[in-house]
Amino acid sequence: MPTTRWTVRGASPAATKSRVRWRSLAIATVSGLLAFGLLPGVAQAHGPIAPAASRYVARPTSVPAGLEAKVVDGDLRMWLKVPPTDTVVVLDYRGAPYLRFSPSGVAVNHNSSMFYLNQIPVPAVPPLDLSSTTRPDWQLVTSGHAYEWHDGRLGALAAVAIAPGTSYVGRWNLPLRIDGHLTQILGGLWHAPDPPLVWFWPIVVIVMCVLAAWRVRRPGLDRSVAHALAVAALTAIVAGGLGLELHGRPTVSIFQLVELAAILAFVAWASIRVLSRRAGYFTFFLIGIAALWIGGELITTLLYGFVLIAVPAFVARAACAVCLGAGVGLLLLVFRLADHPARAARKTPVEAADATDGEPLRHAPGVPS
Repeated sequence: MPTTRWTVRGASPAATKSRVRWRSLAIATVSGLLAFGLLPGVAQAHGPIAPAASRYVARPTSVPAGLEAKVVDGDLRMWLKVPPTDTVVVLDYRGAPYLRFSPSGVAVNHNSSMFYLNQIPVPAVPPLDLSSTTRPDWQLVTSGHAYEWHDGRLGALAAVAIAPGTSYVGRWNLPLRIDGHLTQILGGLWHAPDPPLVWFWPIVVIVMCVLAAWRVRRPGLDRSVAHALAVAALTAIVAGGLGLELHGRPTVSIFQLVELAAILAFVAWASIRVLSRRAGYFTFFLIGIAALWIGGELITTLLYGFVLIAVPAFVARAACAVCLGAGVGLLLLVFRLADHPARAARKTPVEAADATDGEPLRHAPGVPS
């Protein structure tokens, strides 16, 4: 009785095996690059881009009537909105005018030391001849009436040693002139202890469970574990994505809404494939990469006490731990799952299709059925 041989998309078993190896090598290369470059700088409490958490938080406690002030990213930047009819001047560290809010918009004084300190990259030192009496050089930066800038006075007290268990660090102030009258924005700085290291244990447990399943060397178990990890990762991606993209800095931007829509669209697509049991190794690979991306964005929530994003601290930390653990676990399983199509070439078309991302297998050319 003639035997039946199957291969992927009509390729010979040798060609299928070669293609799987090349795909596995490509996935390994991409995974290594992402693992190397995914988390640079995100573990800094005062990182340059949208930190998800911080050890310190500054809050305004007294704002002049008519003005609206918010601290952005813990203690990094101040956002100020002024009525269009008012003229408000923000003074810098040396008492010189730095910003001028007026009916025509917001202007920056290029003869202010704070102007130089807020440049990227920062010069070694501002010009030494700048003082509070230096003639201002105003340059209009926006016709609007709200502006955000980095201000070291918000977190200056973070360098002061505090007693264990202390939350309130001290008071800060930003001097202003409103229609020529000197006033100020007052606020306080608070500290939170770092969260316990127990939040890293779920990551370790997930990875160890995946490694244990890996040693069993059963394709069915590999796929079952991958499906469970994918469901957990997609749930955590939604929670983390909502927290990150709905976090106003100080308001939610159109770009954040577009990113959130893209995240939710990806989760919807991946969920359909996973729940319908049509997901293959490449789908799991994409889910793992997305989980590591969200986990990398949230890693500071496991390191610092104040969670800044738009979900509760427990949800943010749980989402981070699940994303990192499930992401690493899925990438470990992807290499095993990528080898299954070659072994599935000796199985029935239905069984083999489940191992090839939903692609049905076809008869190899010239092989009798």
